[in-house]
Amino acid sequence: MSPMTRLRNDLITESPTDLVKLYYFQRASDGGLIVSEGSAPSAGGRGYVRAPGVWTDEHIEGWKKVTEAVHSKGGYIFCQLMHAGRVSHSSLLPEEKLPVAPSALKPAGDVHIAGGKKVPYEVPRALETDEIPVIVQEFVTAARRAFAGGFDGVEIHAGNGYLPQQFLAKETNLRTDQYGGSVENRARFLLEVTDAIAAAIGSNRLGIKLQQGVTFSGLIEPEDDCLAQLAYLGPELEKRKLAYVCLSSLNYTPYYQYVGLSEPNFKTDVWRFFRTVYKGSLMINGGLSPEKAEEYVADGTADSVSFGVPFIANANLPELLAAGYSSEQLNPGGWQASVWYGKATGGPDEKGFTDWPLVRP
Repeated sequence: MSPMTRLRNDLITESPTDLVKLYYFQRASDGGLIVSEGSAPSAGGRGYVRAPGVWTDEHIEGWKKVTEAVHSKGGYIFCQLMHAGRVSHSSLLPEEKLPVAPSALKPAGDVHIAGGKKVPYEVPRALETDEIPVIVQEFVTAARRAFAGGFDGVEIHAGNGYLPQQFLAKETNLRTDQYGGSVENRARFLLEVTDAIAAAIGSNRLGIKLQQGVTFSGLIEPEDDCLAQLAYLGPELEKRKLAYVCLSSLNYTPYYQYVGLSEPNFKTDVWRFFRTVYKGSLMINGGLSPEKAEEYVADGTADSVSFGVPFIANANLPELLAAGYSSEQLNPGGWQASVWYGKATGGPDEKGFTDWPLVRP
C-alpha cells in the first residue's frame, strides 16, 4: 500500500488515533508492506492540518498503536518522511515563520489552514547554505524516532513538489551554491539525506519515493529535465543498496484524470526508462490496474507494485488481487476524491475511511 494523505489524525496533537489504527489494521496483510501517510520529520516540515508527524512523543505513542496493529497481522510498515518545504503556510509553522525552500518561489494555488480555510500560498524563505545540514539532521532524527515507534523502515518522500523535489527541479531551484544549477548539484540534498539516514538505520531499511513529472503544488517539470534527473539518480541510488526506490507516474488512466490532467503528462514510459539506469529493487506506482501491474512485473520492469487509491475502498486488496480480481470487480468507491481527506475541523472521520464494505472473493 502506497502512502496516502488522509488527514484523520487527532485535531490537536495530530497523532494517529484509534480510528487511524483501525484503518491501517484493516489494510494490513501477512507479509504485506504498508507505507504510511506522509509524516512531517519536524515542526518546520509541516504542511497540512491533521497530517501526522514523528517529532513529538505524542506522535510516536500514536504510531506505536498503528505499527503494533500491522505487525499483529504479520505485516510490515515503513514511515514516509515528508517535509513540505514551500508547500505550507506560516500559520502552520512554529512562530508563524515562513516556509523554507531552496529558492524564494511561491507555489501556485491555495493551501488549507486551520478552520478549513483556504488561503494563497506564500513566498517561502530560501534556505541559507549552512542551514541545509540542519534539515538533513532533522530527517535523521525523525528516522530514529520512527524506529522507536515500531516502524520497520522509512521512506523519503522526494516527490509531489515537497522539499527534496524542490531541490531536484530546476523550476523551483534557482540556487547558485553547491545545491543548485546542474542535475548533480540539485540532487545533492536528496543524496545527503539518503546517506545520513542510511548511516543511522541501515540502507536496507530505507526507501525513496520519486515522482518526476507528477504535477502537484504548481510544479510543472519539462520531460527532458525529469529524464536527466532519473538518469543521474538511477546509478547513484543503485550503489546505495536501498530497500527499494518507488517511482510514481501519472502516465496511465485513470489517475491522471483525477488530478486535472486531460492527458498523460509524459510521452516517455518513465518506469521502463528508469529500469535501464537502475538495477536495484524497483517499486512502481500510479494509476495501475492489476492487469497492467502484472505486465510490468512479468517483463522485469518492476520488482513490486504499490497501490494507493484502490486500497481506500478495498481494505483486503491483496486478497482480491491474489484471487485474480480485475479492476472492474473491485469496489470503485475510492476514486471519489471527496472521500480522500478528512474534515480539518473534525466530523465523521470514519466516512470514506474505515466504513467500506468488503468485497469477498
